[in-house]
Amino acid sequence: WISQRVASDSLVRLCSQLHAVTGTLMSPEGLNKRFNKKAVCFLKHIFSILLKNKICETSVIPSSSITYFQRIRILDATIFQVPKHLASVYPGSGGCAQTAGIKIQLEYDLHSGQVLNFQVEPGKNNDKTFGTECLATLRPGDLCIRDLGYYSLEDLDQMDQRGVYYISRLKLNSMVYIKNEFPEYFRNGTVKKQSQYIKVDLEHIMNT
Repeated sequence: WISQRVASDSLVRLCSQLHAVTGTLMSPEGLNKRFNKKAVCFLKHIFSILLKNKICETSVIPSSSITYFQRIRILDATIFQVPKHLASVYPGSGGCAQTAGIKIQLEYDLHSGQVLNFQVEPGKNNDKTFGTECLATLRPGDLCIRDLGYYSLEDLDQMDQRGVYYISRLKLNSMVYIKNEFPEYFRNGTVKKQSQYIKVDLEHIMNT
């Protein structure tokens, strides 16, 4: 009885559809009471099962990746507009006159299909903030895959310290250095700071 219009149909109409399809009689007030925390948890659980089944059907994970990584964590978000009267609860990002919007954050394990982190939030919220919150569930041997919206040098450093691998693009203004094994020294034996690290020519690496 649930259709594409379940979010916009009135409670009276939904009760009529419920009775027509299933024979169940329920008042609009009774149906409204069932939109509660338990219903949210139930829908999250169903979504998690469906996502896991879909991932297992469509994803072929090389056995070598299971050997190297405990979990392959993929984090991404989607955003969509909602009616303007919801702007006080779900303010939008402001772009293209989006006064109200909802963002869904989802991180899942590509190995098992398990949902690791899930959140529904205002469209204006920064992805980086949620990415930082997800650090609490990291385990040594995890591989994190995120796009630039979650880019944070502090977060990448935290991953490195916890024995976690990551794949991330670099921002255009980012520079990468490696430690110089043969730095220059002053006569008093102290290292010249400018020789401690060597800048990596990323453009040259990509073109070779």
